[in-house]
Amino acid sequence: MSENPPARHYKYNNIALLLAAMLLIVLAIGKSCRSESKDDDSSKPAVTTVVTEPSQKSEPTIAEFKAEGLDENFRYLDVRNAEALMKGDLMLLNSAFRYEGVPADLESNYKYLFNEAGVRIASAAATINTGCKRLLTAFNEMASAFYNKTGKATLMLTDIYVKDGGDDKPCYEHESGLAFDLRLFYESEGTYPEFTGTGDYAWIPQNCYKYGLIQRYPAGKEDKTGVDANARHYRYVGKPHAEIMREKNMCLEEYIEELKKYTIKEPLSFESEDGTRWAIYYFAQSTDKTTNIPIPLNSAGMEYYYTVSGNGRDGYIVSVNIPASAGTDDTII
Repeated sequence: MSENPPARHYKYNNIALLLAAMLLIVLAIGKSCRSESKDDDSSKPAVTTVVTEPSQKSEPTIAEFKAEGLDENFRYLDVRNAEALMKGDLMLLNSAFRYEGVPADLESNYKYLFNEAGVRIASAAATINTGCKRLLTAFNEMASAFYNKTGKATLMLTDIYVKDGGDDKPCYEHESGLAFDLRLFYESEGTYPEFTGTGDYAWIPQNCYKYGLIQRYPAGKEDKTGVDANARHYRYVGKPHAEIMREKNMCLEEYIEELKKYTIKEPLSFESEDGTRWAIYYFAQSTDKTTNIPIPLNSAGMEYYYTVSGNGRDGYIVSVNIPASAGTDDTII
């Protein structure tokens, strides 16, 4: 009996030793795990939070078109002053400077009263009336756009080309075939109201420049034109001149005088709403019978598209279409 207690004592001592050993093992493993975790974390870059201000995007800089170097490569166009001075879209006509002769491209106004679909978009005082083709084409494009916008086919062409008929008119432009007068025609009522360019019809004076047309005698310019304001009278001057005159708020008299400031060396540079680019300059009439007008050439020695118009006074206006790709192989248009 006396030997049993010591046996139990030894048994409990062994258990205690076993538990202590297991505790040491657990502690060792935990330390090892923490060490490995620390090593792994140290191999990773520290995470840094950077606060940045939102960047301010600068607006793209659009270089203004400027025609340069036209005088470096050009040829001469020889014109006879007696004929050329009174030809072109920018002639300034009045009782002192009248158009003589008959325009070369007169056409009946009849087919220009219909749009491309064959719908009548305007009418005329007489279907046999004639006008220059470029004038009638511009009218047709404008009338078509007006019809598409308003549904109105009430514009009416009255005077266009009038042979030797300027004596009873203050403008003398009808002899050139480059001007027309408007009225309105309400077919259902059988009435012919005056065209005032107001209400729905205000669209016409506001948008005619897009088609190379100008309201020839606007209000506020009577001291320049010498003619009372006239809402019904329109004149073809061509693109881009109608647009420039609108932008500068100039009548034809002012514009013709303004262009004398520009030469082939320093032309008027203009980029139209449709993206076309133009260099425009004046060249004075020679005292000889002919004038040699400089016409610029591109880098390949070829001509750009250009027009020359006499101003009806003392010189010529050259309008040169400069492609946006000037200087490359496709500069000729």
